Amino acid sequence: MRRFNDTKELAGFLQENRDKKTLLTFHSIGDTDAVSSAVVLSKYFASSQIATPDIITSNADRILYKVGLGNIKIPSSFYNEAETLILLDANNFEECGQFEEKMTQFKGEIVIIDHHLPTAIDKENVYVFDNEDYCATASIVYELTELLGMEISVSDAKLLLAGIISDSAELRNSTPKTFMQIGTLLQTAKCSYYEIRKLMSHEESAEARSWAIRDLLGADIFIREGLLFVSGKAHAHANLSADNAIRLGADIAIFYSENENEVSFSARLNTDLDKKYNIHLGRVMRGLAPIIKGTGGGHPSAAGAYGPLKLATEEFLSRFFEECISKVEGK
Repeated sequence: MRRFNDTKELAGFLQENRDKKTLLTFHSIGDTDAVSSAVVLSKYFASSQIATPDIITSNADRILYKVGLGNIKIPSSFYNEAETLILLDANNFEECGQFEEKMTQFKGEIVIIDHHLPTAIDKENVYVFDNEDYCATASIVYELTELLGMEISVSDAKLLLAGIISDSAELRNSTPKTFMQIGTLLQTAKCSYYEIRKLMSHEESAEARSWAIRDLLGADIFIREGLLFVSGKAHAHANLSADNAIRLGADIAIFYSENENEVSFSARLNTDLDKKYNIHLGRVMRGLAPIIKGTGGGHPSAAGAYGPLKLATEEFLSRFFEECISKVEGK
């Protein structure tokens, strides 16, 4: 494995491989940062395809539609003709669901572009740029677009803004670089920060908002080692309820929702708890997914899982808390 020292070195590598057939992908249950980064960077290559290991989040799908790219359909099939693979917003293969084995067996060059803790992969064909000085992968991709001389459209700028804002924990993890990039991108997008936040928001009906409040009022709450744990059933969007719980002061939150075919879980950690307690929610959810005969993954502080075995919901929640508490208590 080789590490790039900076984005200039990474940009030089991408320039050398621009004409190769390129697959761009990301972690399981691709979020706004991952999807936005892949869509914008894919435009640089002569021949490229974007693929997801399973699904993309409803937020990511909605952003594509709102910026006028609703025609983009991201398949869940691996691009077998690819000569180069770019993995965005993940720094290991195990976060990539059904693509993990394909990546392990991939013979071409694999480029990892991420903003999380550095990892080590024992493969000679892996090239890595992972730097926590960036608050989002979209921040890295924006810097690459400048170095590669790419023209950024209005829709590209809005996608990158959404990626940066969403993955910076609504700017709580920002650096001076973050605000400089946001300012420049807002000029390119020809809009205000308020308009971008409105673009990212989902206008819920009064009834839906009432259920979101009821989800929190009916949540199970307990405190362990000074941390506030919150869980419950969401009547609409589990990710929304989990996000709301964190905003209201929860340290660890997990909510689930059900439909006719499956149960879906969304888990969240408060800022920096992943580093303090070495909790990686993406790995936790991926490890627990077999309980519901499904799949899971995501980031250290935001992850999800879904599967058809709804009868195992309580077991899933119990195991989730066991794993988190064991980390918090240092066991």
